Amino acid sequence: MILTGQLDSPFVRRVAIALNIYRIPYEHNVISAYGDFSELLTFNPLGKVPALKLDDGTMLADSSLILDYLDRLAGLEESLWPFALPARAKALAHVGVAVGLAEKAVEFRTETVRRPTDKIDRPRIERVLAQISSALMWLESHTSVNGFIAGEDITHADIASAVAVTFVANKNPEHLAQVKETGEGYKNLVAHTGRCEALEEFKAAAFMDY
Repeated sequence: MILTGQLDSPFVRRVAIALNIYRIPYEHNVISAYGDFSELLTFNPLGKVPALKLDDGTMLADSSLILDYLDRLAGLEESLWPFALPARAKALAHVGVAVGLAEKAVEFRTETVRRPTDKIDRPRIERVLAQISSALMWLESHTSVNGFIAGEDITHADIASAVAVTFVANKNPEHLAQVKETGEGYKNLVAHTGRCEALEEFKAAAFMDY
């Protein structure tokens, strides 16, 4: 398998970390979604990351769909989704908000860093900032200061949350400095992210600011 995309992307990271936890061997093709766009189109017709090329040549796109395939490949006993329905619902709810947070954090940078200053839509930026703040508060209130999110074992909920918070802390320090520097206001999230990032599977796909 070949995973395409940089590890500053929370979506690439959640796939890479799942591959590591599932102990599925893969190669990592490090190209930029922006700087290497023409090349990326040869891997994913939408020019987006992540893209996962299977051994038979099939190309999968979209992190959630890639993870669906990897879950099935790993098997039910190894799946990063809880089996019990209440725990599974909790994990699904958490993933939904965490992935949404990552999407909005990426959107914020697209709107403020890559768009010409005179083209920035300020009302849109305020809306995105409100969504980021709301998502962080929801995740904080639904995360324990100890352990994992949906039980004793790590799940997709933990991965999605940790990679999103790590992205925010590294890429948006100007309005989320408390996440990176003091943890005040998001102490549960910061503690949880620290526990996850300390795992070998996370270290093997560590966030990199290219």
